[in-house]
Amino acid sequence: MPTVHGVWMKYVVMSVASYATLYILAPPRVDVALLEDAEGLPFHKHCLLSLLAYSTVLNGFIAGMFRAEVGMEMLGKDETTGQVPLWSYIIFAGFHFPTWLYTALQATKDGTVGISVADEVAPGFWLGGRYGNELGRTWDGIIDLTCEFPERSKGATDDAYLLLRCWDGVPPTPDQLECAAAFAVKKHSKKGGGILVHCAHGRGRSTTVMCACLVKAGLYKNWEEAFEACQAKRKVVQLNSKMRRALTAWQEMQCKK
Repeated sequence: MPTVHGVWMKYVVMSVASYATLYILAPPRVDVALLEDAEGLPFHKHCLLSLLAYSTVLNGFIAGMFRAEVGMEMLGKDETTGQVPLWSYIIFAGFHFPTWLYTALQATKDGTVGISVADEVAPGFWLGGRYGNELGRTWDGIIDLTCEFPERSKGATDDAYLLLRCWDGVPPTPDQLECAAAFAVKKHSKKGGGILVHCAHGRGRSTTVMCACLVKAGLYKNWEEAFEACQAKRKVVQLNSKMRRALTAWQEMQCKK
């Protein structure tokens, strides 16, 4: 099961693994830090060493962005369409490819053990991952918590989509939670297409927002009760300490109103 705890360490591991491979493959005369004195190497090996150096730097940088909870906008995901531009896939290929591969493999694994791409945790409120489009529904509202994947689900209207860019394992701010909850309540209709709240795997980021949505809709008194309700319908949901603190801060904001 993917975890919502310490996700940034995954990119530290990829950075270290890339550097270790670079160090092993580089000839003794080549400075692996600067790739100096690499003249005379076969073209394909020079390209490989350059890619490994690039992956080392990029994934280390991404891990730092995760840890600092900043830089979600740098991937260029469009807040209106939810699409990721081509230049992002080119510049950040060393981040996008392993992230896509890991998520696809995890989704396949989930399917083999009966975990759905999304589950209805309350009437009209659906919680899931990036493959929610496979349900074939047209949604009254879509709340997307990813900055790394393009939106594939279909909204009923042009304003049915809300993007809150978050790194995996990093929750929205209390203000963003309020924005998402208000959006969900406004768009929700028991006779309509429903509200889809999704992240990559349907574990943490989406659960954080769904808890706020369910409380805002008056279905539960507090986020703790809402979380228990989500767990009852989708067994794999989790909240890390940052997510719990964000929900508590949001809830305190509501009490002051």
